[in-house]
Amino acid sequence: MKDIKKIENIKNKENEKDVTDYKNESKKNKGEKVLINSVINKKIKNDKKEILCVSFNADNNYAKYLGISMLSLFEANKSFKGIDVYIMDCGISDENKKKLSKICEEYKRNIFFISMKELISGLKLNMGHKKIAIAAYARLFLSSVIPDTYDKVLYLDCDTIITDNLHKLWETNLTGFLAAGVQDTVERSAVVKIGLSQSDLYVNAGVLLANLAYWRKENIEEQFIDFIDKFKGNVPFHDQGIINGVCNKRLLILPPRYNVTSNMYSFTANTIKRIYSIKNYYLQKDLDDARENPAILHFTTGLVGRPWEENCTHPMKAAFLNALDKSPWKDEPLLPDSRRLSLKAYTFLYRHSPLFISENIYRIGNRFKELVYY
Repeated sequence: MKDIKKIENIKNKENEKDVTDYKNESKKNKGEKVLINSVINKKIKNDKKEILCVSFNADNNYAKYLGISMLSLFEANKSFKGIDVYIMDCGISDENKKKLSKICEEYKRNIFFISMKELISGLKLNMGHKKIAIAAYARLFLSSVIPDTYDKVLYLDCDTIITDNLHKLWETNLTGFLAAGVQDTVERSAVVKIGLSQSDLYVNAGVLLANLAYWRKENIEEQFIDFIDKFKGNVPFHDQGIINGVCNKRLLILPPRYNVTSNMYSFTANTIKRIYSIKNYYLQKDLDDARENPAILHFTTGLVGRPWEENCTHPMKAAFLNALDKSPWKDEPLLPDSRRLSLKAYTFLYRHSPLFISENIYRIGNRFKELVYY
C-alpha cells in the first residue's frame, strides 16, 4: 500500500532513473548527436501511452466488487506496460486493503489509496431517503486525486467487469472534450430537471474517460460544487447528474461496448427509446455489437438482476463469476436478491405480457420513480 503523500516522490524518483539511464547511454554513444533532454522527453511520453491510469471509489461494502473488477481489468489488459490504480477510499477496511494490494502485487501493478473522508464530508449534500452511497460523489474530485503527471484517467464503477483490451479506449482523442462516456438510459424528464434539453446527450458516469488536463485548467471541480449548491444538494441522479449538467455539450459519446449496462441486454434500441423518451440513441446494430463483443460489462440494477445476488439471469454473469473465482472473496456466498418488489413484479409481467403492455408499465414505473426520488 502506498500513501498519496508519497506519490510525487515516487514519480520524481522514476523520472530521475530515466534521466540517469539516458545519461549513461549518451556517454556510451558519444558519436551520436542527440540531445539528452529530447530523448528523455520522448521516453517519458511513450511510457505514458503504455501506462493505463485507472480510478475506482468505494466504501467497505463495495471493496469486494472493486477487487473483482480490478482483477478482471488486469486479466484482460496484460499488454499494458503498467497499470496505476488510484482507489478513492471512503472507508475500506485494512483487511480489504491488504487483499486489494495483494491482487496488484500478483499482477505487478501499482495501487494507491487516497482517503476521501474529509473531502466528501465538506460537501453540502441532501441525501434525504435516497439509497446511494456518499462514496459515489468521490469521482467528482478525480483531478485532485490523480497526480498531475496524468492528463487523463479511466474511472470505473465497482460493478463492472472488463472483458477486452482497453488500448483503443485509452488512446481516445479527448481534444475539445471534458470526458467521454456511453449514453445512458435515463427518463428525459429527469434530464430536463438538471437544465438540459430533451435532445441533449447524457452519459452513464460508471465508465468515464476524464480529460484531467481540461478539468484542472477550467476548475471543473469548483463548477461541480457550484452545481450542487444550485440544486441545494439534491441533484437528480446525484453525481451522474452533476457530471452531465456541468460537462454537457463537451461529452464525447463512446461505442456502447465500453459500458454495456443491463438494460442493453433486456431491451432493443427502439424499446429503450420508447421507454425513456430518448430521441437520439444508438442503432440496433451498435447494441448488437456491444452484446456480442463487450469490452466493459456494467452490472446495473435491472430486470436480469446482478451476478453476486441470487436469481440473477444476466446472460454475462459467468464473466463475473469467473473473476470472482480468482479473487480472495471466492468462497463467500451469493447475496439475497435485492431488487425492489416492483421490479420483480415488472420482470414477471415483461416476460409474460404482450410487448406494448409491458413497455407501458415499465415506462409508467420509471416516471413514478423519477417523481418520487428525484
